[in-house]
Amino acid sequence: MTDLSVGGRDRDPASAQTKGYLMVAAAGALWGTIGLFATLLDQLGMGPAAVAFYRLLAASLLLIPVLLVKGRGLRLFRISRRGLLSCLLIGFVSQALYNLCYMQAIRQGGMATAAVLLYTAPVFVALMSRLFFREPLGPRKWLAIAVNILGCLLTATGGDLSQLSLRSGGLLMGVLAGFTYGTMPVFSRIGADKEDPFTSTFYGLLPGALLLGVLVRPWRDAAAAVFTPRLFLVLLGFGVIPSALAYVIYFGGLNRVRETSRVPVLCSVESIAAALIGAAVFGQSLSPVKAAGVALVFFSIVIMNLQPRRKEAAAAS
Repeated sequence: MTDLSVGGRDRDPASAQTKGYLMVAAAGALWGTIGLFATLLDQLGMGPAAVAFYRLLAASLLLIPVLLVKGRGLRLFRISRRGLLSCLLIGFVSQALYNLCYMQAIRQGGMATAAVLLYTAPVFVALMSRLFFREPLGPRKWLAIAVNILGCLLTATGGDLSQLSLRSGGLLMGVLAGFTYGTMPVFSRIGADKEDPFTSTFYGLLPGALLLGVLVRPWRDAAAAVFTPRLFLVLLGFGVIPSALAYVIYFGGLNRVRETSRVPVLCSVESIAAALIGAAVFGQSLSPVKAAGVALVFFSIVIMNLQPRRKEAAAAS
């Protein structure tokens, strides 16, 4: 197994970058299980604010013994100033504020509207990558982003646009959710991508949990939930699979990639995983339109990873 630490990077840059993109996509697939766990917790009486809070808190607490064992002491708790700044921005903006905006988008505009607007994240990441990192944005990337957003829209709505709400509050919160969600790979470039993935994950999740706790006091939503062994197991799985494990793999992948603008398109595998889980576990129909959306998401990933022609690369730069 390849070491996920910074010191475990491959010597071949091309091989390392390919592995990085695959790891980012794998993290996206794990994030696709969020809906499964959130639905189970909702059935057990836990509200959305409590679900977001306990997800981040459980993942942070589960990482403490892993950091102690893997680092053979406190070594992996050490982090540089740039790395800490990067992780604090991720925790406060890409985790806490994102969850707040997304919950408000669902409340004011509905689940379908919130999900579709969340998929504007690749546009924000592309623009920020161009502005801050001078990454080239040629026609190929914009085509991939457009195809990706269309595919995610069809996957989320099944082509039934009547589900979408045009209420200004829901639209604003949905766009802000897309923006805050898209800041994570950008903020990671400040320093989190230079740290051990386990360290970055811990310091990225814990501040988010603390800020959510201060702002919304989610334990009030959890009061309605009856603590049972099943609730404990679901929370444990929620803290491990789409949280701690997904983010460790994600930050391990970011250690290896060079183009931040590709990251959200690869992460859109999450929408495919969510659609497949919905069909397999909850009996949700995978209509021809949704299947076409899944195919478009795959196609957008292929387009994004095609090697640009020299003329295109020169024009984009």
